[in-house]
Amino acid sequence: MESYRYQQLVYLIVPILLGIEFFLCAKDERKGKETAPVGSYLLDIFGFIFVALIPAMFFFTIWAVEYKAFPLQVNTLARIDRYGVLFFFFGAWWQVYIFAALRSRRIRLKNGSKWMLWIPYLLLGIFISLLILMVSPWNMKWISVIWFLMLFACMIKASMKTVEKVFWILAGITFFVENVLFIWLESVV
Repeated sequence: MESYRYQQLVYLIVPILLGIEFFLCAKDERKGKETAPVGSYLLDIFGFIFVALIPAMFFFTIWAVEYKAFPLQVNTLARIDRYGVLFFFFGAWWQVYIFAALRSRRIRLKNGSKWMLWIPYLLLGIFISLLILMVSPWNMKWISVIWFLMLFACMIKASMKTVEKVFWILAGITFFVENVLFIWLESVV
């Protein structure tokens, strides 16, 4: 297996943690209710997507491309592999924002400590900035780290409801921009 694949395996930390957060939110939605709300099922579905489906797709495409398991489908598998890396792993920024939005909602509903949000948020933000942008030009990794720190500094005093809304908006914007960027890169490359 190519050495860069091992780095890509480390990318799985963010989607798996996001999936776990979806499961925890679904569990909290069901707690104390006689029948499970529809939203809890939707949260469970997203949890399965991020914990099981994304890693399975990733491992399958790595195996299929590396071992030439489907010789007639190499181009298709290479595109799925590239899209998976760009979308799910370079998309770790929108995943961290969704993680923060879900976590802030749980903290607000449980009256928990804000640090249960901010410590994982900062660790994940710095982790993806340094890992994904390890060899990026123009010191992008440090710009990304500063971005996460600035968001933290701006929202440390805000209410959890405001933090949740801001992170949902950031996730939507980042998701949209990333897909536009991916379409552009696909047309150029």
